[in-house]
Amino acid sequence: MSITIDFTPAEIALIKEQATACNTTAEEFIRQASAKAARNAEYLAKLDKGFKQMEEGKFTHFSDEELRRLIYGD
Repeated sequence: MSITIDFTPAEIALIKEQATACNTTAEEFIRQASAKAARNAEYLAKLDKGFKQMEEGKFTHFSDEELRRLIYGD
């Protein structure tokens, strides 16, 4: 899969500066930033799903003590 992104000259300069600070190429910096953005989007979607389930009452609540007993079997 490939995508095309057009950057302004100011954005390119910033990307090159950040890439240099990270000791990588501008292309690699963009690839890593894009992958991170995709992971963040997936994580935010999971949070949204969890909040929706909470609003619908589709969750189990444990006190700290109940959770400790569940984990450690005490």
